[in-house]
Amino acid sequence: MQPCRILIVEDESLVAMDMERMLTHIGYEVLPNVNNYDEALQLLDTTKPDLVLLDINLNDTKTGIDLSQRIQQQYKLPFIYITSHSDKTTVDQAIVTKPSGYLLKPFDENDLYTAIEVALSNFSGKQSNHHQQEAALVCKDALFIKNDKNFVRVDIDDICWIESEHNYLYIISPKGKHIIRSNFRDFQQQVPAAKFIQVHKSYVINLDKVEAFSHTDITINGKEIPLSRLYKDDFFACMKRIL
Repeated sequence: MQPCRILIVEDESLVAMDMERMLTHIGYEVLPNVNNYDEALQLLDTTKPDLVLLDINLNDTKTGIDLSQRIQQQYKLPFIYITSHSDKTTVDQAIVTKPSGYLLKPFDENDLYTAIEVALSNFSGKQSNHHQQEAALVCKDALFIKNDKNFVRVDIDDICWIESEHNYLYIISPKGKHIIRSNFRDFQQQVPAAKFIQVHKSYVINLDKVEAFSHTDITINGKEIPLSRLYKDDFFACMKRIL
């Protein structure tokens, strides 16, 4: 599973290092940090980040707001402003560029994780809404997933787990793996909420398929699926209701 790739554009080295530490701990892939407009463009040209964390006030002739305009026009990526400024002038200038988020310093790991996941989810929803309507149809107790020219039936009860990779979901069942362009939020709106639960930023599982679990992972159909501490309490609460 390819982790989400994040580019940090921040001119304060200590802040950049702290963000990199938090992002790595959560499980994201962090690209080399850059601190100015030109270096950011060079890296954007040679790599493919999924999201940019962007300081508004770069130590440069061009600001993060200038860079955000290039990101929108040329690279079409979600970006989150990272700043210590919440004054009306700065906020008004930032809003015009339609960022995917606005995170005030100082922040902790949970703040950072929440901002990133909301940004990715909203961006994915905008980009893939039309494709999702074509890729999968819901009919009572089954999904019909488009495979070439045909729609293949996958019974919801047979789904073991769902893996997320960028803007795609892999639907795993005993009959095989199917791929759709969607996100967890849209998928969970189409299936029974009591049956499917998110246990990691990259996994949603079918509670009826759990074979074993610990404080760090869940076993389904012989596969160990990581259990994130952010979702652990909800998972254990669901298992208590079932047991």
